[in-house]
Amino acid sequence: MSVLEKIDKYLNEATGKKRFYQLDNVGKAKYTVNFYDGVQKHKDGSDFFDMRIFKNKKDLNAFITKLRTDGYAEGK
Repeated sequence: MSVLEKIDKYLNEATGKKRFYQLDNVGKAKYTVNFYDGVQKHKDGSDFFDMRIFKNKKDLNAFITKLRTDGYAEGK
């Protein structure tokens, strides 16, 4: 299986699923969480990820817990 086929397979499997991922120390932001609701798309058809920025772990962990209870899966 070529690299392009693997990427296409991943995108087809992941499209439409609620998911999120966390990035730390992006610019001046200490914690960031990017999440996709399974619906919103860019004009080109790619998934649109919303972003939340947090200054402390307490708020970050509360938000991630809320995402998980709402059915979001972790991973890009």
